[in-house]
Amino acid sequence: MKTANPKALRPTVRPAVLPATRSRGTEGPALARLRDRLLRQSLADTDNPVLQAGLRRAAADAESLAWLTPAPQLVLPVLFEEKVREARFHAIRQAQLRETSREWLALSE
Repeated sequence: MKTANPKALRPTVRPAVLPATRSRGTEGPALARLRDRLLRQSLADTDNPVLQAGLRRAAADAESLAWLTPAPQLVLPVLFEEKVREARFHAIRQAQLRETSREWLALSE
């Protein structure tokens, strides 16, 4: 069996180099303040600890994703709203599952 030439397997075109990570500089604290303001507004609407934890995760996830964009302060509110919808859906679904489990356990007794 003929073995392949290792040089023939190497790519002939070099992969594009990703730009260096943008320095957060003065933009970092401004984005954190925006994240905190959005989070406080959302937390004020609920006293459910499961949902509150989900909202905190949503804020952190949205901020992380926003940093990957050229304009994080513009993108953060939209990402946060999307993540909040997911967190609310998850909290509602978990409550439904807990209730269904209670019903099933009550039937088995």
